[in-house]
This record gives sequence, C-alpha cells and structure tokens, in this order.
Amino acid sequence: MRYGSQEGQEFGAQVMEFVRYHVMKTSIELAEARGPFPAIEGSIYDMDNMSWTPPQSLVSGNKDWGRPEVHWDSIVDGIRHHGIRNAAQTTVAPTGTIATVAGCEGYGCEPVFALAYIRHVNDNGKDLKLTYASPRFDEALKKLGLGEEKRQEIVEQIMRQGTCQNIKDISQDVRDTFVVSADITAEEHVLMQGALQAFVDNSLSKTVNFPETATEEDVAKAYMLAWELGCKGITVYVTGSREKVVLETKATAEKKDNLALSADANEARVAAKPELAPTFSADPKKPRPRALKGKTYSVETPVGKAFVTINENGGDQPFEAFINTAKAGSETAAVSEAIGRLISYILRMGSPTKQTDRLREIVRQLGGIGGGRSMGLGPNRVRSLPDGIGQVLDMYLRERAGALPVMEEKKKNGNGGSPSVGHKIEEEADAQAEAAFQKLKIGDLCPECGEAAVVNEEGCRKCYACGYSEC
Repeated sequence: MRYGSQEGQEFGAQVMEFVRYHVMKTSIELAEARGPFPAIEGSIYDMDNMSWTPPQSLVSGNKDWGRPEVHWDSIVDGIRHHGIRNAAQTTVAPTGTIATVAGCEGYGCEPVFALAYIRHVNDNGKDLKLTYASPRFDEALKKLGLGEEKRQEIVEQIMRQGTCQNIKDISQDVRDTFVVSADITAEEHVLMQGALQAFVDNSLSKTVNFPETATEEDVAKAYMLAWELGCKGITVYVTGSREKVVLETKATAEKKDNLALSADANEARVAAKPELAPTFSADPKKPRPRALKGKTYSVETPVGKAFVTINENGGDQPFEAFINTAKAGSETAAVSEAIGRLISYILRMGSPTKQTDRLREIVRQLGGIGGGRSMGLGPNRVRSLPDGIGQVLDMYLRERAGALPVMEEKKKNGNGGSPSVGHKIEEEADAQAEAAFQKLKIGDLCPECGEAAVVNEEGCRKCYACGYSEC
C-alpha cells in the first residue's frame, strides 16, 4: 500500500497498536515479578484510581491485514492487579543515519527521502559528497522485465529527481511502493503521524516535507492539523530553505550550485565597474616576517583557560595575536580563533594610528562584556571570554608603559581599608556565582542557552546548563 494513503494509515496504526499492546503486556509481567514503577501512585496508571484508558485508532477501516488480535481488557485488568513496570513504553526515534548504516531503506516511521540522493558528510572540515541509489528499487526494475538500456535510462532520471512518480514505464503498484518524502502531501504526512501517535505514549520523530512554493499558511495548517490529531510535535522542512543539509537530490544541489555561480558572476560584474573599485590595495595587511618575538599569557575564563599570545614587530609594536582555548574543532575554539584573527587584522592593517592606540581601543571594546556566568571573584572576575582577552591585552599595554594592570590596581586600591557594606554584598554575590559556576562542567558553547557547558557523554553532546541534547 502507498505510504500516506488511507490504507497506509490504517496499516501503520494496526502495526503500532500491536507493538504498544505487547509492550504493555510485557511491562505488566515485569511489574508482577519486580513491582510497578515507583511513582505509579497518583499517575494515570494508579492501581486504585486508574485514569488511563486503552488507545483508540484515529483511522476508520476494517481491513484484515492478518494481524493477531489484541485484548485491551486484559491490559486494564493487569494494571489494576499488578501495576505496570514502565511509566512510558513507546517512542519512535530519529534513526536516519543508523538505518542507512544498517542497510535499511526507511527511517523510523518515515518514508525514504529519495530513491537516489547525495549525502553530505563532514570529513575533517571538508564536505564529502556520497551518492546513494536504492538497491530495492533496482531489484523492482529487474522484476518488471525492463531491458538493461531502459533500466539505465530510468536510473539516470531517478539520480536527478529522486522520485519515480513521473516515469510512465513503471507500473502504478511499483510507484505506490516506492513513494518518497517529496511525493507525499503535507496533509498525508501529518495524518500518518497522527495514526501512529495514537499508539505511542511518548513523541515520535516525523518530518513533514513541503515544496519550495510552500507558504506560511500551508505550514500553519500542518501544525494545526497535528495539534487536532493529538501529535506531540512535528518537524517541518521546506525544500531549499537551508543552506547546508545532510541529504539532498542532485537537482536541488545543481540548483544551489547555479545560484552560487550566478551570484559570483554578479559580484565579478560589480567589481569590474570602475566607480566601485576599492580605494585600498589588494592586500591591506602588512606582510609578516618569518620570526617574531612575543609573550603568551594565560587567563581563566568561563569557557576554560585561554592562552593569549601577543607578538611584536621589529619596532616593538604589537603586530598580531593568537588565542587558544578548548579543543580544536569546538565552537569555543572557533570563536577564540576568530577573535584572534580580527585583532591581528586590525593591528596589521595599514593606518597612521599607532598599533598600541588600536590595541587600547580593542581593550575598551572587549572589556566588561558579560556572558551567562562569570569566573573569579571581585577584581579578579572574568565575565566572559572576550572580557578575559580584554584584561590580558590591558595587562600587556600596562606592562609596556610600566604601570600596574587594571586588576593589580583594583587589588591595591581595594586593600587599603575596611570594605564597605556594598563591597561585602558584592563579594557575597561573587561567591554565590562562583559556587554555581563550579557545579557546571566546562565544555563547548551550547546553541540553545549559550553556556559553555556542552560535553560529550555516552556518544552524545549534552548541555549541563539547560539540558539541551543533540541526540
């Protein structure tokens, strides 16, 4: 049957009902042997006051698919007598990558993305493109008795579009079997999810695919329909809406490449106009000698220890800066490198302003920038990675001038007498912030909350500040 059709929804619902029934039956048997889950009292499965009722299918139909019968009354009686071992029993996880590795042509409850597509893999920072074609579709073509030349022609067409729905040489039953995500309407995607969600007590991973022409109203209708059907969440993807994707068809990739080439051509035409020609040289940066002398400072920041290297040119003027934090390849390391490159670019740019004056302006811009948490107490407080870098640059400038760094001046001025009440309150707040900081693990930057608390754990990246997980 065709995925997304009335028959497909009914079949999917019956399979999921069968899974849920036997999962709950086994969980009751476990409860009989080991006891129910500890928080069962007051829950929907409370043995003395049970509010849970057997799930009902959203799809009407009485087609016999040969599935064994299920007896929900026995589940209700079993929970009342023994309880249930698992507070939640079913979910459908996003399994695109592991399904592909295992050789399965389907992911969780999803249809295949395309019969042939390009998979983008990050190979040490480089975009590695892997092409994929469906072995099962090739087997189906052979069973149709098509000649080698005709099969090759069809495969080439599939490689470009990813779908077989427009190929008249293929019978309708094969086309129905091999529908892909783009062949199914958004409404059918949501109806399929609703049919399965009725028998899944947690959420399930499902993508609702839209064409490039989709409007906000189309997306709104999908969300409203999902809500009406009792879905716990949906993912919407509009073709071509993201610059970087894991999977795409050859046609989509070619379209992006053509747009990029067109943009490059436009830039070249604009650059060729004499009135828009740049007023500076092709490379405004001063050339770098083979060897430079410099100093490396270390500073504790909320994202871990940062090492700041400042090199000087032959005139003993600051010439460039390198900033290293965290492990290579992390977001924190990328941000650190970016800040170092910008500082170096400003110092090496041809300008009548002295490098030390430029560095002072950089210190004014970076100093005092606050993040989600601070490191250290009182005058030693580092509010963020940029603030820590600004303090190091300020220390360097003051050492050059023979003056105390800002932090040393604060310590000297602050230790001259008894601290004021306001100063005590500030120290107490600093101590509380430091204690809270110590409880969190230092890791990479979290895309959800911005904290430097994302760590690799059990094969997954998890944020210890907000609970965000990439799995």
